[in-house]
Amino acid sequence: MNEMASTNVRFYHHSGKAPLLGLIIMGIIGFVTIPILAAIYALLVRYIPFIYINALVVIGYAYVLSFVLSWAAKKGKIRNMVILGLAAFFFGVLADYIGWVVWLATLAGNPMFLLEFFFPIDILQFITVIAEKGAWTLRGMTPTGMALYLVWFIEACIVIGGTTYLTVVSLASTPFCEDSDVWADKKSALGIFYPVKNISQFKNLVIQGSFTPFNELKPLSSFSDNYTLLEVYECEQCKSFFVLNVNDVVIKTDNKGRKSNVTKSIVSNLIITPTTLASLKKLNEPKVEALPA
Repeated sequence: MNEMASTNVRFYHHSGKAPLLGLIIMGIIGFVTIPILAAIYALLVRYIPFIYINALVVIGYAYVLSFVLSWAAKKGKIRNMVILGLAAFFFGVLADYIGWVVWLATLAGNPMFLLEFFFPIDILQFITVIAEKGAWTLRGMTPTGMALYLVWFIEACIVIGGTTYLTVVSLASTPFCEDSDVWADKKSALGIFYPVKNISQFKNLVIQGSFTPFNELKPLSSFSDNYTLLEVYECEQCKSFFVLNVNDVVIKTDNKGRKSNVTKSIVSNLIITPTTLASLKKLNEPKVEALPA
């Protein structure tokens, strides 16, 4: 790996480009699909009599919205996370507002009430009236006033904040090959190894351009609840753009026996050459030749 001196180490960062056509694509998909999803969401919340299930519906709504928006952004090749976040926030607000309008229309029992969409002040007044009387009962209690407003505020945070966060996160860590003008989203694991003993030292040496720390990695021969994972993103079109991530993974088990992975990044978004990739793949073989410094 002599071709990568410390001065030539490169890390991937999104270019910040947001093509006009991509924004148009995201806008069209958003304005077409969100009213449909909002109507379904409102009907589910309105007619499912179980509050706990409704809470899951709210969370699921944010996930579905973010899936649609991130898919549209990916199709539009949007690499500006600020613009993507603002767009996701806007559509999150729109989705929450339309959900309110449809929900109120079902309470009124009049489809014509949907025209109130164009009169947000009236919508706020209707919400105020409902808050005084309560909208649902849980264990004999009917939240009203500030208690109900707090519930609605939390719901809005989940829908709007969740949609924004999940949409940005879904593309923030996926590299884009500028030469091929495609997402380098083919992700594969190069192998799992015994955990790195000194994470900060490993990271500092790699940042300086030395790959000697990789020579110390040993393939994991048996199950362990702590290991080092090497994974790479690849551009399937040019076959020459690769981005490496090195993660420390800890498997934790709660008191109910449920397992979860806690991942800590050691090195992120390191751009590597095909030659470097070939050398790294050999690390998982029984016999490995030492990598040059």
